[in-house]
Amino acid sequence: EALFHLISVIFDDPEVQQLFLKLYSKEWSDGQVTEYILPTFSDYFADVKMFVEERSFRRFVEACLEETIVLFIDHLLSQKNYIKEITIERMREDEEAIIEAFREYVSVNKVESKVRVLTDMRELASANSVDAFALIYTNVLEHQPDCPPEVVERLVALREAIPRKDAKEIVQECKEIYENSLINGNPPKPGFVFPRVKCLSASKGYDYLWRKLT
Repeated sequence: EALFHLISVIFDDPEVQQLFLKLYSKEWSDGQVTEYILPTFSDYFADVKMFVEERSFRRFVEACLEETIVLFIDHLLSQKNYIKEITIERMREDEEAIIEAFREYVSVNKVESKVRVLTDMRELASANSVDAFALIYTNVLEHQPDCPPEVVERLVALREAIPRKDAKEIVQECKEIYENSLINGNPPKPGFVFPRVKCLSASKGYDYLWRKLT
């Protein structure tokens, strides 16, 4: 469909790609990335809206929102910087900014339900103990049943202050929680995010953190 070709045009725009590459960098922390991505989208949306009927336009914007969320999570999990307090605060501000930007085109309930996964990732990224990770990951699986334990592995690896012993325990605990949540070996329902997160599909199994810890 032509509209979905347009999504590729937007996300393949070199300027947009450059901005996404700066996510979770110092520039991002300083408010110089998300604040440029969202107005760029608005410019594109204004152009597209002139040529398509309302329902198709809303579907198009929703698809752009989903792709945005996937990219934010992909960059979060594949970044090279440790997650600090400023990272968490900036993530919170991003959630608010994304909701504010997209609610102009799509119902706020729909936007908030899709952005919920970013909130889940922020809460998981800010957990400070084995119990906290286990509790938050259990809650995350209620919203995102296909969120694999490798997400926890990657977030734990980005937390400098978590001791190795605790990190191993966190990963093992969350792996068990995930496996216990499966129905006939599969998540209860697929979501729109994790199958599309490149850094997850590119890595093999759960050896990402174990190599780092052992």
